Amino acid sequence: MVLKVHDTPQEAAKPAAPTKETVTDSKGRVITLRQLDPLQQARLVMAVGGDVAANATYMNGFALPAAMVEYIDEDYYGLPGTITQLEGMLKILGTEGMAAINLHMLAKFEAMKEEADKAAQSAEQAAAKN
Repeated sequence: MVLKVHDTPQEAAKPAAPTKETVTDSKGRVITLRQLDPLQQARLVMAVGGDVAANATYMNGFALPAAMVEYIDEDYYGLPGTITQLEGMLKILGTEGMAAINLHMLAKFEAMKEEADKAAQSAEQAAAKN
């Protein structure tokens, strides 16, 4: 098996960096969210431990949203590397920050669901015409 190495600078061009999403909580803090790549997600699982990572409610409702925080206003926050650091971020965010992030994520999910439903309806209509 041969692995291809990029031959030209055009082939080696990096994809555009994802745009950062921001939310504003009820305290007026602007929270900038990072998109976690697979390595960051794996590191988060290692940080919280296997038993905690198996708890979907904790991971989806608390750990992932808190780990996505890159900035609060102008203050930078790295990816939590331990459960203590993750809990520190949860404390910093508080109810207001977590509510803003979770509402943002819910709105994104609802928009994606609506888009998928429209695509399915369009496919059904196209199939009915044939």
